[in-house]
Amino acid sequence: MEKLLSNGKYILLILIALIMMYVFSIQYTSIREVIEKKYYNQQQLVEKNILQTVSYINDAYQIAEQQLNQEMREYSQQMVAKYQDNPDVMEWDLATLQERFQGYDIYIVDQDLKIIRTTYQDDLGLDFSQFGSFATILRERMAGDTFAVDRLDLSTQAGEIRKYSYMPGPDHQYLFELSVSIEERYPSFQSLNLFKDATTLTQEYELVEDIGFYSVEPLRQGVAKLRNTKRPYLNPDVPEFEEKLARDAVNTNAMQRGTQTIDGIQRSYRFFPALTSTKENEQGWNSYVVGIVYNDQVMQDEIDGHRYLFMINVVSMAVLFVGFIAVVVYLLRKFEYQAHHDKLTGLANRKHFVESFSRLRNRADANGDCIGVVFIDIDKFKEINDSHGHDTGDAVLRSIASRTENHLKEKDLKARMGGDEFLIALADLKSKEQITEVAVRLMAELKKPLSVNGREIPVSVSGGISVYPDDSRNLETLISKADMAMYEEKRRE
Repeated sequence: MEKLLSNGKYILLILIALIMMYVFSIQYTSIREVIEKKYYNQQQLVEKNILQTVSYINDAYQIAEQQLNQEMREYSQQMVAKYQDNPDVMEWDLATLQERFQGYDIYIVDQDLKIIRTTYQDDLGLDFSQFGSFATILRERMAGDTFAVDRLDLSTQAGEIRKYSYMPGPDHQYLFELSVSIEERYPSFQSLNLFKDATTLTQEYELVEDIGFYSVEPLRQGVAKLRNTKRPYLNPDVPEFEEKLARDAVNTNAMQRGTQTIDGIQRSYRFFPALTSTKENEQGWNSYVVGIVYNDQVMQDEIDGHRYLFMINVVSMAVLFVGFIAVVVYLLRKFEYQAHHDKLTGLANRKHFVESFSRLRNRADANGDCIGVVFIDIDKFKEINDSHGHDTGDAVLRSIASRTENHLKEKDLKARMGGDEFLIALADLKSKEQITEVAVRLMAELKKPLSVNGREIPVSVSGGISVYPDDSRNLETLISKADMAMYEEKRRE
């Protein structure tokens, strides 16, 4: 019961510490949940805003396309008719044609897919053969005999939203292309700027690292990223991870998620189908995806910042608690030590000797060993106190205890029974002879004169031995027999 109560003190301290840690962890978890909710709401707001903008632009452009499709067909037919009258396209007066075509830009593409004539001088000499799958599409259109029109698209050179149409010449030597800038034809569309909205959102929300727009070719699934620069406007060099998300968003017509860690920073990706084509006859870059990249480190940094402040508070409170615990543990250990050890010599007292002997006895039974119980008494110790004083007597007792400690194994038990009596349990010995041999060496060491305060004090000790389990299995009986053996030695001396 006493041991249970002693351990209970430590259990109580541990329980208090655990309760404090639990309360602190609940507080930290609550803060973390608030931060995560905050950034989740920001993500929802960003995605809602950008998709609403895309949807509004898409609706507006679809209305404009109906008018432009008809115009482009008529103007393309007029160019074919002109070619039949005058096949030398280098002699054509494109400026006059452009004026007649209400400002449409005119492109004449040769069999090498190069623009050899155009009203849009920035595109003169542009080589479409370098555009991969798009070049294949142009070759197919040049070899065909029908008018083809793309839905509103993004100019690779102009950096603006344009609409394109294509009409092959009757001899398939040239491809006549028309394009028109949507913002120039419909000035009100200038306010519909995806990149402007994306930039605003990116600047407003720190967690938004990038809002990108991707074009996906429906026939060959080529992916390119739109850039808010003039040249080139389409960047076909898209990382494989983003390319797959964009392609899957178009194919499934559903939002795609992904995470990627680069340079130790985790990023979350959300790719949404924005302008997708479901018509089989539509070719070109006419399916678009919005890709939003979130820097998860931003949220983590805020969580870490709160955790840092939280830990400072915890540490401040814990320092006081730990200091209190340290004092309590020190006092408890000190009290426990004093309760089990002799104050003067530091050796175990009788109570501690009895408790420790039980463990020694169990080990001896398991190993088939013997235990030697040695009872030692200082001869004529009263005369030392009377002749030299109690301080000298105390010094003698401490010296005897020190010699005993130094000349026995750590596993051996050493105790002061009170007064000038000492009790020793010699462990891990196989026979009474070994026990006697160790005891004789110890007695010889203890009988050597002591030097106390520069004076040599002659000391004589007497001792008696009993052996476990030969003499008894009961400790009190063993002590009693060792005590009697000690007195028998005194009488002989």
